[in-house]
Amino acid sequence: MLRLVLFVFVLFMLLTVLRGLRIFLQAFRSASSRPGPVRSGGTREAEMVRDPVCGTWIDRGIAVTGRRGGEDVSVCSEECRKALERAG
Repeated sequence: MLRLVLFVFVLFMLLTVLRGLRIFLQAFRSASSRPGPVRSGGTREAEMVRDPVCGTWIDRGIAVTGRRGGEDVSVCSEECRKALERAG
């Protein structure tokens, strides 16, 4: 009985370590594939900008681009882009 409990415990620990390794590798892969400024440690540094329509802070890399007065402006969504372009 003790061997079974020990086996289940070791199996649980092994699966936990493997799950953590998988999560780490996914995060590493997604961080290295995104464009943008890179810190000295090799990780991507997000450039945060404020949406002028709703005030939400967003990463410039995933922002939607709208035009206001002949100038490109970063907004958080298509709805905010439409509101920005309607306002002129």
